[in-house]
Amino acid sequence: MAKEAKHAESETISAEHYENVSDGGETGMKKIQQPKAIGTVTITDMKDIFLVPSPSADPRVSSLSLSLVSGFGGLLGFYIPQYAEKGATYADITALMTYPSMFMGIGNLICMPLALAIGRRPVFLGSLLLLIAGAVAAAYAKDYNTHLGMRMLLGLAAGQSEALVPMMIQEIHFVHERSTFLMWQSAVQTTLAAVYTIFASPIAQAIGPGNWYILGAGLCAVTFLVSIPFVPESRYDRSLAAYGQFSREEGGEGNESRETAAAPVKLTDRPALDTTRYKPRTVWSDMQLMVGKADWREGYYGFINTFQILLFPNVFWAFCLNGLTIGVNIAIGTTYAGLVAAPPYNWPDSSASYVNAGQIVVAFVALPLLGNGSDFIIKWRARRNGGVHEPENRLLLLWIPLIVGVLASNLYGQAGSHPGDYHWFVFVFANAGYYFAFVGANIAAITYLLDSYPTRSGPVLVVITAFRGFVSFGVSYGVSKFIDNAGYDGSFGTYAGLTALLGLLGIPIFIYGKRIRTFTGRYATKEKTGHPSMSH
Repeated sequence: MAKEAKHAESETISAEHYENVSDGGETGMKKIQQPKAIGTVTITDMKDIFLVPSPSADPRVSSLSLSLVSGFGGLLGFYIPQYAEKGATYADITALMTYPSMFMGIGNLICMPLALAIGRRPVFLGSLLLLIAGAVAAAYAKDYNTHLGMRMLLGLAAGQSEALVPMMIQEIHFVHERSTFLMWQSAVQTTLAAVYTIFASPIAQAIGPGNWYILGAGLCAVTFLVSIPFVPESRYDRSLAAYGQFSREEGGEGNESRETAAAPVKLTDRPALDTTRYKPRTVWSDMQLMVGKADWREGYYGFINTFQILLFPNVFWAFCLNGLTIGVNIAIGTTYAGLVAAPPYNWPDSSASYVNAGQIVVAFVALPLLGNGSDFIIKWRARRNGGVHEPENRLLLLWIPLIVGVLASNLYGQAGSHPGDYHWFVFVFANAGYYFAFVGANIAAITYLLDSYPTRSGPVLVVITAFRGFVSFGVSYGVSKFIDNAGYDGSFGTYAGLTALLGLLGIPIFIYGKRIRTFTGRYATKEKTGHPSMSH
């Protein structure tokens, strides 16, 4: 965004959370106050909300893919006999679900740095075109290997809904409302994906499994056409001061200094749009494919710093938790059709995907609890903390979905090993319950880490989405052999134990998170404010 208007120094900053920093008297600057830990920022003065990042006066600032990847579980019954006749094993069949999840991670590792370099909009639109091409190619695949290859291509494109879309959302919303809007995105995505997945089996039965892909390609094409006028570029240059952060050195000529940096803008005192210095926002300005010059240095550092930030203890924990939960979801998605189609349930192949119906309920439960609830919690905690927001408060509601996930995984394992003792609804509940655990872990991790490292949003999202894809692949790839060796109860009981373990490890992250941010902040803060990077 454009350089923010100058405001009077805020008088509400709590001295407990900020330290005085001077230049040693060399330039004659007065002492200023700076956050002790990166991510610690004032968001309220007890009466009003401060807008972080600070808004600009520039008027130009302002699900389906996952279904094609994860919704395939309901179609396995149609492909198993066809490929088994040609020598494919059950492990080969499940690879049609697991390999695309790994390629979602690879896609994010490639496309997120590209989005940082050239902009979010061209990568978003390009991913939709790749998704359309992959879906059409998968529909007409004549053999197993071609089908697997096209599903990997779908994974490359689909990953952007997990990383690029949240990045665009966080760039156009403030800290105090970020979780709500990310949860809205997740809720809409979950609902649409669940509806398309639920009807995967009956659609495949009626028109053939290949035409299920064709239908998905058509819906993606509609999304592409609608996105051209309605999804503008969200990349915009902001200073570190706009995020309530400072560099370790003063900025050069033309940059804001700590002494003159704007105080947070209040919700009730947002700056008016300036159409004198800036061009007005129009439909045509929104439809530009490229906005601003490409910054390949930004993309390069976005890629390199992904591996650096991965070593931060809080980031490492978050991506492991996300990778485990999505991996267990995939494991459930690759096995439920065989369970409900077998005695004593005997569901027809055309009905197997109905097991996903509970995910719609998850969307409506998670939105108020994990979305609005998280934003309410951080504002409540900030008011009790002298107006200062600590990112660790994003983790306070995480225990609810994780407990549900532990219960769901255990129940799924027991029902899979002893189907005669359980009603088929257990599979519906377990499918939805563990999906709730994944959604909770995902939203909590993304909002916590984006709040913690506001100037490293690109690498943070790559770590959460790309590397968790590799973890989830490791969790779900050998699920068929794991079940053969340990049974459903042993394998999914292990998944439940790992979920509980990683959930418990969140307690020290919550307690010592600020100390971790204080230490790691030196590696996540730029030396100078001159380049308003989101990567370095």
